[in-house]
Amino acid sequence: MENIRHLRSWLRISRQPQYRWLWFVAAALIYISILLFPIAGIEKEAKGALAVFGVTAFLWATNTLPVAVTGLMVLFLIPLSGSMSATETYAYFGNKAVFFVLGAFILASPIQRSGLSTRLALTVVSRFGNTQNTLIASILILSAVMSFVISSYAVTAMLFPVVIEVIQAAGARPGGRFGLAAFLALGWGCGIGGIATLLGGARAPLALGVLRSTTNGEYDVSFVEWFIWSIPLVVLLLTVAYVILLQIGKGTVVSLPNALKFLKIRSKSLGGISAREIGTLVLVTGIVLLWIFRGTVWGLDTIAFFGVMCSFIFGLASWQEVEEDVNWGIFLMYGSAIALSAVLRDTGAAQALAESLLGSWINSGLICFVAMVLIITILTEGMSNAAAVAVLMPVGLALAAKYGIDPRAMTLGITLPSGLAFLLPVSTPVMAIIIGSGYVSPAEAFKRGLLLKLVGTLIFLAMAKFYWPLFGLGV
Repeated sequence: MENIRHLRSWLRISRQPQYRWLWFVAAALIYISILLFPIAGIEKEAKGALAVFGVTAFLWATNTLPVAVTGLMVLFLIPLSGSMSATETYAYFGNKAVFFVLGAFILASPIQRSGLSTRLALTVVSRFGNTQNTLIASILILSAVMSFVISSYAVTAMLFPVVIEVIQAAGARPGGRFGLAAFLALGWGCGIGGIATLLGGARAPLALGVLRSTTNGEYDVSFVEWFIWSIPLVVLLLTVAYVILLQIGKGTVVSLPNALKFLKIRSKSLGGISAREIGTLVLVTGIVLLWIFRGTVWGLDTIAFFGVMCSFIFGLASWQEVEEDVNWGIFLMYGSAIALSAVLRDTGAAQALAESLLGSWINSGLICFVAMVLIITILTEGMSNAAAVAVLMPVGLALAAKYGIDPRAMTLGITLPSGLAFLLPVSTPVMAIIIGSGYVSPAEAFKRGLLLKLVGTLIFLAMAKFYWPLFGLGV
């Protein structure tokens, strides 16, 4: 116990600006130690790849540097370590998954800026939120469905002002159970809905980019396949979340008529639907339909950029707004993660790492799959889920090859559970936003989210074992 207190004290002190250099020293020691430490059976190139992987995982996990800056570091460390030439490294950085994410993020800008997202939110909540239970349900389902087509943290930011104004109009106060239930509905809905499609978060395109790169394009997952293989988990988990939220809000008394009155006033203040909103709705609907029906032919990235060009040609998007709305730095992380996974595969480092970590006690594909699911569910609470996916995908795919697991199943087994991050603010911006509202304390988020996470993990494992084989997806 005394050792734990000392560790916590050291971590608290080391986070102070004047001691930040300690983390850089630790990162350098990790890199140098792996390079110099003798490892039997692997080549110099593989050792270099492992050194880059070790320091990158450390920096992403501790957030010592912004993830984009760490991504830049990867791009020069790989050639510097002698694991791959600079030309090959930068070629992997240009993976089409990066450009699909870029296109999807740009398309999200006019949805928000046109007022379409706000109008949709107010319309749904005012029409279906006639009781406390249906109000909570409308927030939960609306946030989930919107996260099918927009990144989950963007949906959280869009709906946050609507939710906080509604519950304040209803008389809810920080520390009360109704406000807690409403904001958990927002956070959980965004998190759960975000795993349903490739658009809810960039971790899914990132994982598919690693999958295609690692298997030389032999394996891929289409937009429709991803939805079909994930939707049972989404539906069941939303049901479980709603039951938990009902118990949280049970017995609370709020002034719902005031909330409904506020919603009507806000809806009227928007005026009639604008031409920009109509155009944005038509464009986004068309692009989603193209992803569904032509995605495997034209490519998701090509369709995304077609939508981007249309949004500018028809005046639906503004470059100034796009510059403000898109998190440009995150693409450096995604591109570097794909390059890192490629060098781990090509040098044999991923296979060596997988065997050293898990090879001694895993004796079947099912145990291997379950182990990777449990690892990602824990890892994603301590670091961003995209970083967790980037770190674990090369190892998981190496193990999949060894134990005869379908690489697509392993990709889903790592990516889908990574979205079930409901405990800590560090895991995802969604949780950081709802905890920052003042209506959800960190302790409540952890306590309530733990049950949902455990149930979600069990549902996912059952789905992988009994549902996926119906589509030829073996574990």
